Formats: sequence, C-alpha cells, structure tokens
Amino acid sequence: MDLGVTNLDDCTFLKAEDLDGILPPIQSRRLINAFCSVGPVPSGSSSTEHPIGTLTATTHMNGTPATTHMNETPATTHMMGTSTMTHTEKFQIPWQKFPVKMMTALKERRRPQPKDRRHMIRIIMEDMMASDIRPGRSKLKQVAQQLVERYPDSFLDKCGTNVVGQGFASLVVQMENRVENVRRQYGVSTSSEGRPKKKLKSSDYYGCSNWQPVAPNGSDDEEKKKMLQDAYKENLLSEIDIKRVMSETYSAQRITLNNQDNVIKVMEEWPYLFEATHLLDHTEKLIGFPVQTKLLNQIEEKGKTITEFLVSKGITGVTADPLNLLWGLIKYLGEDPNVLLLNQEDASRELPSTPCIIIVDEGQYKLAVDQVIFNKIISCPLVAFSCMFSIFYVLNIKYPKEAALTLEFIQRYVLAMPIYRVLYCT
Repeated sequence: MDLGVTNLDDCTFLKAEDLDGILPPIQSRRLINAFCSVGPVPSGSSSTEHPIGTLTATTHMNGTPATTHMNETPATTHMMGTSTMTHTEKFQIPWQKFPVKMMTALKERRRPQPKDRRHMIRIIMEDMMASDIRPGRSKLKQVAQQLVERYPDSFLDKCGTNVVGQGFASLVVQMENRVENVRRQYGVSTSSEGRPKKKLKSSDYYGCSNWQPVAPNGSDDEEKKKMLQDAYKENLLSEIDIKRVMSETYSAQRITLNNQDNVIKVMEEWPYLFEATHLLDHTEKLIGFPVQTKLLNQIEEKGKTITEFLVSKGITGVTADPLNLLWGLIKYLGEDPNVLLLNQEDASRELPSTPCIIIVDEGQYKLAVDQVIFNKIISCPLVAFSCMFSIFYVLNIKYPKEAALTLEFIQRYVLAMPIYRVLYCT
C-alpha cells in the first residue's frame, strides 16, 4: 500500500527490489510470480473488485496450483523465513476451540493474558498430538508462524519497537515445552539416557554456517598443527603468521572440536585457539559474523533500551558496560550469576563446567570452561563477554539451565541469532 498498490492489477507491476527488506529475494520473486500468474484484472471490471486485504489467488508462492486467501484478518508481511501458506493444510489451527477471552483479545489486537495463551497452547498441542505424539520443530514453527502472521499485534515477539529473532520463537518454545510435558506424563522422555552431568555437547550445528567444512585434498594440516604446537611452546611465530596458519587449519580444528570431549586435549592440540584473538577469528568463520563487533554495535543500539527497562523493574546500578549489562539481565531473569560471572575468590573454590568469566581485578578478566582456566588476562570487558559467549559455539556446549534465559536473550535479541541454538544442560 505504501508503494501505491490498491488492487491486484497493481501487483503485477511490482519488482523484487520493491520488496527489499520485507521478504527474502527468492520469496519476493515467488510472490511476484504468483501475482503475475493470476493475471491482470479484466478490462471493464472495477479496480476495487480485488482490493488488497481480500485478494483471492489461485497459485501458491511456489507456483503450484492451489487456492489461498489473503483475508481481512491482521497479517504481517515482514516475517522472516519461508511463508507457511503452502503448509496450512497440514495442520488447521482450532480457532473455534479457543476461549472467548482469547478470541476477543485477538480481534481487538491486544496481547492475551498469559493464562489464556497457555490455554491456547494446550488446545493446539492436544489437537496436534492426537495424530502425532512427537511433532517436529519444523511443524511447530509452521503453526507458530501462522499464529503470528494472522495476529501480529497479539503474538509477535518484540522488545520495544524491535522484532526479536524471527518473531515467533516464544510460541515455538511454549509448544516444545508442552510436548515434553505431555510425553513425560506417558513416561516418554525426549532427553537421552545416561548423559553426563558435566559439559554437554550437541551434534546440532544450528546457527553455524561453517560447522564442519571439508578439508582440501592433499592438505598438510597435521604438519601445520605440529608447527603451531611447537611455536606456542617456544614463541617462534609472529602474530601474523599464527593468524594465517590458524585460518588455513580451520577445517582440521573443527574435526578435533566436533569429535573431542576433553577440553584439555583440545588445548594440547590447538593451544592458540584458546587465546582471545584466535578464538574470535574461529568463531567468525563458524557462525558467519564477528561476535565482538556485532555485540558492540548491538549494545550501542539497544543497550539504552535494555538498561532503562531493567531500571524500571527495580534493577539498580545497571549501565551499558557489557558485563554490567549481563549481570543486570541475570538478576532480572532470576538466574544464578555465579554460572557466568565469578570473582577470584569464588573461582578458587569451585568453577562451573560451562564457560564463565572470572573477574580477577578491576578491568582484569580470565575465562574458564570445564573447570579449567585457559587464557591470559583480558583487560576489555567486551572481549571477555564475546569470548565467553563464543566458547559455547566453538566447543558445542549447551547452555546451562541456571543461565539459559540470559544466554538465550543474548543470542536472540542482542545478537539476533537463530532460535535453533537454544539447547540446555539438564
């Protein structure tokens, strides 16, 4: 409508660049192809016969014949990800079963009460699990996206004016929790048996764009690894040479990290990996962006909003300093600060098995994982924060349940990373 589109005929004049920033490029082209395949409004007919908002098309976005309706119910076109229009026939949301208070809130574009939202989740999952006792995440995502697309004002995940993640992650988490609760009632657990209580690893590579690259044929990674090990002991290489060789052996590092549970052994094989510079370089290759740079930019952009919110909730002394902000989030979410942030005295008594920051002195920090302190003094709180968060990805470590909400918030809202990485220790 902002572009001047008032009817279906106008839609045939759209170009992919007109939808830049609203839909991914491929989805933009599919949508435009769908508009064009419907054809222009017949001559002599009123241009208001096909107003935007009540458009009926006969083609799916992928080009296959079907009938879809863009009805008058609220919808959002800025949702990220693939449209669920082609999946609505797989599961029909039982709107007629929802409580009257819930439907009233939706029609009035209000946020439903938490208890009504939980009731809605129970109704949806009861219908879904009647035919599928273990619905997959993709199916739950489709349903969550349908809910948000139809009633964005009521369900879209937002913090202030910013959309959090893909906009429907909280619904997916609620549905997953309901699946787990129902299955537990029947004595069926989705968690694996006999898993260790210490650092947990995941075979999932969600959120990682380069989790296990294929090593080039004829690579001399073993020789380079030995060279790095010797150089570390004798300080034989310049920083430039170390960065170059570490970059060249990235695939070999991933092989070790994805197959080795013992952190000490990983340190012995790749000692430079546990220095801040090379750890952050490795993380950038792994997830596709520089954590430290993005964290800095996002704190500058969102830090004031977060601190003002925390102060309004009675969390005093919070500033936009990275570690101070982290502490404020931990306190507000009611989690254990000693899982992610410890002072020197507490660290000398006991360390958590998951990654954490040790505050040695004013402006001096160290990092630990698997109860092993592994790096030299870091003098920048932003670097310490970036490294601590990066270790979860580099070493495939699940979030500890005592700090899972805080880390998930950092992942989804501050760094805008996919929800799929939300994995917890039990």
